[in-house]
Amino acid sequence: MKISLGVLIVLTLVVLGARLMDVATDRAKIVEFSAPVSAYTDWECGYPNQSGCSVVFELNANAEYDVQRIRYGKDFMAIKIQKGGVDGWVFSSPAVRVHAGPST
Repeated sequence: MKISLGVLIVLTLVVLGARLMDVATDRAKIVEFSAPVSAYTDWECGYPNQSGCSVVFELNANAEYDVQRIRYGKDFMAIKIQKGGVDGWVFSSPAVRVHAGPST
């Protein structure tokens, strides 16, 4: 019983650590836009014919934002950003460039 509880705790810590590392890696990146881009309500809006998807805000060319999260769909990458306290998702395209942020 003690061994299985110990294994459960260790496994939980490993999974939680991996998740936190993934989020930290995403948040160390910056996204730049070379053309105007729309941000949507959900990352799944990158799939064709999704219902309930709407534009939450527009981004101007030459804008730069900190990445909050990155998700991957079948044929796209979705990048979560925040503008004026509102979250939105933009999708990979030639106008979107994600790169490492400045090291501090």
